[in-house]
Amino acid sequence: MAKIKRLEQDLINKIAAGEVVERPASVVKELVENSIDAGADQISIDLDKGGIDLIVIADNGSGMSKEDAELAVERHATSKISNLEDLFNIQTMGFRGEALASISSVSQFSLETKRGDSLEGTSLKIEHGKLEINPCGCPQGTKIIIKNLFYNVPARKKFLKTPLTEYNHILEIITAFSLIHPQISFKLTHNKALVLNLPKAVTWLDRVRQVMGQDVAKELIEIKQQGTIEISGFIGRPQIARQNKRSQFVFVNNRYVSDYLIAKAVKEAYGSLIPRELNPVFVLSIKLPPKLVDVNVHPRKSEVKFVNSNEVYTVVLQGVQKCLGKNMTVAQYQVAEEKSAKIYTLKPQNLTQEYKPSVNYQSQFKNISASPSQVSRALEFSKQLLQSDFEEQTDSQVIGDWKLLGQIHLAYLLVEAPAAILIIDQHAAAERMMYERFKAEYAKSGIKSQKLLLPLTLELSHREVEILNQSLEFLINLGFDIEIFGGNTFKVNAVPQELDKLDIKETILGLVNDLEEEDFMSAKSVEDKKDLVIKYASCRAAVKFQDKLELEEQIKLLQDVRATMDTINTCPHGRPFIMELTMDQLAKNFKRK
Repeated sequence: MAKIKRLEQDLINKIAAGEVVERPASVVKELVENSIDAGADQISIDLDKGGIDLIVIADNGSGMSKEDAELAVERHATSKISNLEDLFNIQTMGFRGEALASISSVSQFSLETKRGDSLEGTSLKIEHGKLEINPCGCPQGTKIIIKNLFYNVPARKKFLKTPLTEYNHILEIITAFSLIHPQISFKLTHNKALVLNLPKAVTWLDRVRQVMGQDVAKELIEIKQQGTIEISGFIGRPQIARQNKRSQFVFVNNRYVSDYLIAKAVKEAYGSLIPRELNPVFVLSIKLPPKLVDVNVHPRKSEVKFVNSNEVYTVVLQGVQKCLGKNMTVAQYQVAEEKSAKIYTLKPQNLTQEYKPSVNYQSQFKNISASPSQVSRALEFSKQLLQSDFEEQTDSQVIGDWKLLGQIHLAYLLVEAPAAILIIDQHAAAERMMYERFKAEYAKSGIKSQKLLLPLTLELSHREVEILNQSLEFLINLGFDIEIFGGNTFKVNAVPQELDKLDIKETILGLVNDLEEEDFMSAKSVEDKKDLVIKYASCRAAVKFQDKLELEEQIKLLQDVRATMDTINTCPHGRPFIMELTMDQLAKNFKRK
């Protein structure tokens, strides 16, 4: 008896669905692409529980006849390609003809569709592999209803994340579609609540403003470059660079893709205009002949492959550089380079005073363990530290058996301990102290607020609005007074006293971006969410690298460190804030042992 046998069609479809349908967002992406291909200029998406329970997508596109609707749910049946040559000249969003077959095999699927020249529409239902088709009354276009995704594949369903996380992925997809198709109106509801309502935009920048907010839109520079590889879109000025990459959108021939190559080219083009840890904001459309790009390299069409990737990289890099050069003054370049140099280079100062370390090595000091990599970095430090200028020591700079030598590179505090040199990361240490203070005061509901002289308004992207709404209760308990002002706008009336000297707008936007990067909305418990808010509020309130600390501030920070270092020696994110360089290590470094 033969061991090899033909699989049943239903099982074939479920296997294919494993590649095409990863999560509810995959379903939404495939169906919205079909709506765009059908020429729709109105698309609505309704979701329940992040699309796990229900996805409804309706459009006013060309619709289908009864015969086409019946064929559309068969595998590899499509109107978009007909021969091998077409596969290398794809100009539509969908083309494989497997989306509806795959989706209908792992859900309770129904469809209503009608062509503009037809008197009646077609209703089609598929459940457990059984097809039912009937005439119906409906408007022109297509409406697809997906219920109980993965109801018949429980092994796949258990791998789905929380409804909020799944919804978050869908919001990202719809945001991307709306950015590249300003001529289409989009409406998104979740659990019966209207989330997005984007009317057709007059210009592309108007749509970017609708989606990303006025505060971002006004800091964008338009980029246009003609040629075989055409670039258009918007790049953000350095001051709105973000810690995460969620405000980066790349479209290749109108297809939203995740492309490391293009993102890297843009980042490289900014050079020293932004610090290395930040990422530029951009919405870029790359258009090139279809034969020069393969859109069929990924099952969900989320990646592409260029015939000549080096050429694409160079064109994007030079195009962004040229655009920045035209729109940024020489002074702005110089300031950015100066800041970058301070952050990333250690410039030894001229030797002007002999360094005389303490000889009181007898008293015991509780060692703080350092990994070999930390020690090697510390040794490199020591070569430069011993050439630094120090102010004359005063009694106030002696804290217990520590002697404060000073602040170096506007980043670290250098301390002479009985048998070692201590290097303290000023930001990480201050962040930990602020975190402990906020946490204690939060528990007592005793965090003091500072009223702003004039309320501050913030206009956010839709994703940022979701995060701020989710974290609002925690922020209020931390001393913020933030209220919804209408649409995507919030009004800030007060902030914690620790923040009143900072740039409030930049601080709150940074806090939202921190929470976004940490995927705040997928945090499992209220306590986890609370801790994330406190953690990142502490980070924003703490002194930073490149902050010059007055002597009193340095001493206060050292006193706090001494009081807690026996039990705590890391920042809230787990990074060490103190490093010990023993006399033995120094002696070995200078070949004295």
